[in-house]
Amino acid sequence: MSLASRLYHGETSYDIVGRRRLWFTVSGALIAISLISLVVPGLNFGIDFKGGAVFRVQPTKAVTEAQVRDAVGSAAEVVQISETDPVQVIVQTVELPPAEVARIRTELAQVAGVERNGVSTQTIGSKWGSTVSRKAVIALLAFLVAVTIYVSLRMEFKMAVAALVALLHDLIITSGIFALSRFEVTPATVIALLTILGYSLYDTVVVFDKVRENTGPLTAMSRTTYSQATNLAVNQTMMRSLNTSLASLLPILGLLLVGNYLLGAETLKDLALALFIGVAAGAYSSIFIAPPLVAMWKEKEPRYAQLRARVERLAAQGPTTERPERRPERPVRAGARRRPAPPPERELPELPPDDELPEEPALAAEPDDEPVEERAVVAQAPTRRQPQKPRPTQQRRKPSGRQQSRPAKRRRR
Repeated sequence: MSLASRLYHGETSYDIVGRRRLWFTVSGALIAISLISLVVPGLNFGIDFKGGAVFRVQPTKAVTEAQVRDAVGSAAEVVQISETDPVQVIVQTVELPPAEVARIRTELAQVAGVERNGVSTQTIGSKWGSTVSRKAVIALLAFLVAVTIYVSLRMEFKMAVAALVALLHDLIITSGIFALSRFEVTPATVIALLTILGYSLYDTVVVFDKVRENTGPLTAMSRTTYSQATNLAVNQTMMRSLNTSLASLLPILGLLLVGNYLLGAETLKDLALALFIGVAAGAYSSIFIAPPLVAMWKEKEPRYAQLRARVERLAAQGPTTERPERRPERPVRAGARRRPAPPPERELPELPPDDELPEEPALAAEPDDEPVEERAVVAQAPTRRQPQKPRPTQQRRKPSGRQQSRPAKRRRR
């Protein structure tokens, strides 16, 4: 039997919910590092968010980074020289007036050994970047509100809050990795972040649906706590979540390698990196963060707190003191007759012992011609209880008014 089948049927189980402190500690450390990285180095926003100018040129001779910076001056922020064939020089500057843009374009053409028209220029204002940022935040908030309403109606509010915590967990970790790696944040990165939310929510809803199925039949007399039922649901859906995540990560990894090393496409690299980090973080949070958080929150309710206390008390007493569960009655099919219950056995009255039976009066001896010795022997013998005389069959009974049967008439004749 495979591992997935053993996990689904409960034959093999990993105590994921019971070790929630370990998972919460690991996630807390990752979130703390991510938040610090967002403040100290900060995100490397692209030109689409902060505005500026981008110059691209394919030199006809060997060019160094120092020569490019001398030609551009202090306005240069990023200088990249690709190692692919053909070689391309990319220079990113702050927002500049048109005269300064024309000067830098001319200087780059002289350094690269090309004509002035061989230098492409892209200028973006800071106002456009702020508009993109504002719309991205609005889209994120609308998505979170829609998720809260849907999960609350489909399941319950506490599961919706746990799903939002898992989503924020994935977003913060992904942003922190971008800040530490100094990857540029572009509109493609924002699209990838919104896609991450969909992947993470999908895995979380699948696990929560199984949790609701396992915890629905719990009653006050159950022998399973809410955490145990939740842990079983996580084990039953673990392989499905991992297989789905791996099937998504492999093509994303291929897109990242092809876009970065073979094609040199910056847009594909930013999109693939954000998707790869987000999908991996979403698979982790849907198993190790959201279900334990729901179980911890639900067991604070009086109903499940009493159930947990009862289960722990029974476990402490041992299995011998537990009362066996009553076997459920078999359902009766429609139209089938129920077998009548057997009549209760009649208990016969117990007879008293022979010593307590009343003695019958002795019959008067009739005079006969027996010798005296025989009478003495008979007198010395123990008296036995004589059987009762049979009732005469021809004793008359009171008429009952019923018609006599034929055998009775024949006997009278």
